[in-house]
Amino acid sequence: MMAERMSANQVIHQIVVYGLSDRGLQRENNEDHFMVVDLTRRLIGVQENQLRPELFHHDIGQGGTMLMVADGLGGHEGGEIASQLAVDTVAQTLVDTTGQDTPVSERIIWAVGMAHEAICKYHGASGRTRHMASTLTAVHIGHGMMTIAQVGDSRAYRFSAGKLVLLTEDQTVVHMMQKKGMLTAEEAQNHPHRNIILQALGQDKSVLPEIQTLPFTHNDCLLLCSDGLSSYVAHERIEAIMASGEDEHMRCRHLIEAANAAGGADNVTVLLARLIVKESSRLQTTGRLVPSGAPRSTTRVVPGPRPAAGDQVPPPARTPAAPARPTSPSASSAAAKTPRGSWADQFASMLKWPWGHKDSEAASTSPATRQSTAPVESSHTKAGQTGAAGAWEPQVLKGVEDSLAEYLGPVAKILVGRAAQQTHDVRELCRLLAEQLATDQERAAFLRSALQHQQTHRS
Repeated sequence: MMAERMSANQVIHQIVVYGLSDRGLQRENNEDHFMVVDLTRRLIGVQENQLRPELFHHDIGQGGTMLMVADGLGGHEGGEIASQLAVDTVAQTLVDTTGQDTPVSERIIWAVGMAHEAICKYHGASGRTRHMASTLTAVHIGHGMMTIAQVGDSRAYRFSAGKLVLLTEDQTVVHMMQKKGMLTAEEAQNHPHRNIILQALGQDKSVLPEIQTLPFTHNDCLLLCSDGLSSYVAHERIEAIMASGEDEHMRCRHLIEAANAAGGADNVTVLLARLIVKESSRLQTTGRLVPSGAPRSTTRVVPGPRPAAGDQVPPPARTPAAPARPTSPSASSAAAKTPRGSWADQFASMLKWPWGHKDSEAASTSPATRQSTAPVESSHTKAGQTGAAGAWEPQVLKGVEDSLAEYLGPVAKILVGRAAQQTHDVRELCRLLAEQLATDQERAAFLRSALQHQQTHRS
């Protein structure tokens, strides 16, 4: 392991972090997402809802580290898209503005506004999932201070000196009634309207996160979670798991198990971070500590590329500008549908076009037949690999994304990322993506543009 020696008397801030997300026992899909971002290294660190190993234990640099949990609303795939847009748009916006003189709290407010606009824009572009929205609980960890942003009813806790303290307030109708003395804690727990939230990203005309800045000390632990944990597991039980002395991975695992043991009625996500403050005289070297035996999550999230060098974004403004392109949230799954009318004709003809396939005759000219045929290895994939996003040449996906972005804006990156997980055939990829457009005219125009990009890439 590579290690760097630190100069004497330097205060070192480090973070040990781990997160898990689980579908639960009663839901068909997982609408929760979490995110960890090392803003100093501009490293966006969640892949397939699993934290990248280089972020398990890292120094907190000048840019700080961002932790986020989002709980999607809207059912089906709408909530899943909304929560992914929330964490990825905030992550990308903060990465792009790292190094500016603007206070962290203002950058976070601006980034949350960008996420809100990205979700609202998806409403209009897709014509579907109009009720999709997302909560967001985000914590920026700096040198000795943390800044918390809250929208909705996900939560942030601090565990210190054996006590678990809730840092955020649920933005719900029931909590508001409880604060006004209209409900007792017991009545609030079982109230029929306990799941109605007062604000969420993508739900209202504007969103204003609640912001607070607090100090932290050595060995403080932060717990961010969706209400799949806090609504079903008692505070005392969560506190006992946090006090167990186990490592971050095992405590996350036991929290998930506790939620499922309580019935698993909802998706549950937990993100646990232990904060370390040390003098360099007591710290000989720095290195990353990877928890052993960490399992891969079964939840599918598409990772996005690191920000390109030289990318510029406007400085934060009081009124958010058009949303920056999110890193790459997962998108709605493109279900295999049989095209109709002119769309079917366009698609059938385009299957015969030279897409750069190694065997251009292997694909059927009929959409129905094409769906039942095993994918043929594309010249844009590596032999023997499946349709994972990593098997695609970046230029190929970028060309398809640019074509789709003409109609869906920043959401195009989401859709391309997920479709690339389902196939390694470029024609099938484009068919899946075209199904997300609203009209036959848009689908046909997208296919023409995508083909043009592929031919340019091949030349």
